[in-house]
Amino acid sequence: MINLKRIIVCVAFMPFCILKAQDVHFSQFYLSPLSLNPANTGNFKGDFRFFGNYRSQWKELNNAYNTFSAGGDFNIFPGNVNLSGGLIAISDKSGGNLNVTKILPSAAWHFRLGGYKLHAGVQPGYVIKTLDFYSHTFQNQFNWNVGSFDNSLPNNESNVVQQFSYFDLNSGIQANRRFGKIEPEIGFALFHINTPKESFLNNQFNKLPMRSAINAALSFYLKEKIILKAYTLYGFTTKASDWVSGTNVEYVLSQQAFGNNSLFAGLMWRSGINRNADAGIATVGFNYNRYTLGFSYDITISKLQTAVDNRGAFEIAFIYRSKSSRLNEKVLPCERY
Repeated sequence: MINLKRIIVCVAFMPFCILKAQDVHFSQFYLSPLSLNPANTGNFKGDFRFFGNYRSQWKELNNAYNTFSAGGDFNIFPGNVNLSGGLIAISDKSGGNLNVTKILPSAAWHFRLGGYKLHAGVQPGYVIKTLDFYSHTFQNQFNWNVGSFDNSLPNNESNVVQQFSYFDLNSGIQANRRFGKIEPEIGFALFHINTPKESFLNNQFNKLPMRSAINAALSFYLKEKIILKAYTLYGFTTKASDWVSGTNVEYVLSQQAFGNNSLFAGLMWRSGINRNADAGIATVGFNYNRYTLGFSYDITISKLQTAVDNRGAFEIAFIYRSKSSRLNEKVLPCERY
């Protein structure tokens, strides 16, 4: 007899089965620092920072994906050493019933070596996954009197849980340096280092595979008021991969001691290695005072475009950075007597 329970669970997880438990991701990944790389904790100029992201994808498919994240981080300098702490909370709802909640504190160390700024971070956390089985129907819930399934009837499934949780561990490193008009940055992160067990079935477990991610950025100060910023993120695990790349053009309206007031817009591309392109992404936003606000829209170009009429995902990203209370080093001339 066909095990209907396994079929239903697999259907509920269909996007995740295909992508081998792909993690939550944002098109504006560069505006979600702690989900991009734990080494980004405190990697900014200022005492503290707050940030938030919202992504709604494929509303045409019964609101297939909705993702929220919010968090903050801060810098401290005990013994003149730059240490940072932070926290990000992520809530992701997919397939209508599957809910994933992540609480991820993080810590990082920042130092200079040979002119480079180096960053190393670690991110232990707690993950809760919930699936509403009452929104599905099982073979025992077929009502022969009316000839259809009725999910109000007992499903007689004793081997299934609707919620489980596990400890998760991520870590990463990053480096950047400015060379005249260009400033490159590159990072590498590992997610699910402890390969935690996950399953909605009491007698079976799936090990979440480790995921690797390479992120890079390049700022090119083309003119006094024009900055080109290129970004790329490549993530891979087992047989699945995800690659997002693109460029923003930033126009500086005015320069401030703590940053630029500017407008930016650009185009990005989501694809993968040895698979078809997924989406084109349009981005726009601004920096004002110590605030950054970004918007993006994914245009689906994969085979799914027929079902969603080329529409994809809408995103909003927000960042606030405080001023720094730490004095910069200054060299003062001293006359000789």
